[in-house]
Amino acid sequence: MNNDKLTCPYCEEPLERWEPSPYTGWGHDMFYCNNNRCSYFISGREKICQKYEKNFAYRYCYDPENGREVPLVAWCPGELSLLKGRCKAA
Repeated sequence: MNNDKLTCPYCEEPLERWEPSPYTGWGHDMFYCNNNRCSYFISGREKICQKYEKNFAYRYCYDPENGREVPLVAWCPGELSLLKGRCKAA
């Protein structure tokens, strides 16, 4: 598989390479979707907001070492936040 041509299965945008910190436990590069309009990101953001009332979401992430998909937790600052008095998508 050519890692330069990986795309998100939810929005079909190209995945971006991410070099995790050694503190994450991943000792190799990962690939994630950075599209804020991706359905995976939007549904994860809504789920976390409604259940935990936190400004976080999940981004689609692919681990090329084992060929698995993993949810990558992401902070949602500013306009990405759903916690502006209530937890409903604007």
